[in-house]
Amino acid sequence: MTHKIVSVKPMENSILLVVFQNGIEKKYDMRTLYPVFPQFKVFETDVNLFNHVQVDTGGYGISWNDNLDLDAEDIWEDGIETGNKKEVDIVATLAENLIKARNIAGMTQKQLSESTGIYQADISKIERGLANPSLSTLKRLADGMGLKLRIEFEN
Repeated sequence: MTHKIVSVKPMENSILLVVFQNGIEKKYDMRTLYPVFPQFKVFETDVNLFNHVQVDTGGYGISWNDNLDLDAEDIWEDGIETGNKKEVDIVATLAENLIKARNIAGMTQKQLSESTGIYQADISKIERGLANPSLSTLKRLADGMGLKLRIEFEN
């Protein structure tokens, strides 16, 4: 499973507060990287640089500049959950779940388009989080992949 980052906030003592697309919030201590990746030790003396951390396009990592970056999967694996659950972006979650289901079904967008009669461009928009598909469209997509559609309300 690919974990995407939606936000990152620098904290004191080289700690990052990272929120993932699934709403899980984790703390990541950059100091643990210093022995393995000495280039990150610059944060000990350059707090301004540390504070300029940003999420990379697509949410697959974070970066400070062209030489300093960190993969989302590393943060997910080594970060410590704070216990805070953030509001989940339902459109982004739908997009992620459709991509995952299509990949598990071993289908391309074109193949899914052919099996559902839904334009490939529309499937692409849904997968990029740029469309708000109807329930009947979601049902057609599930049927086209040989899957069941399940919609839930959670508290």
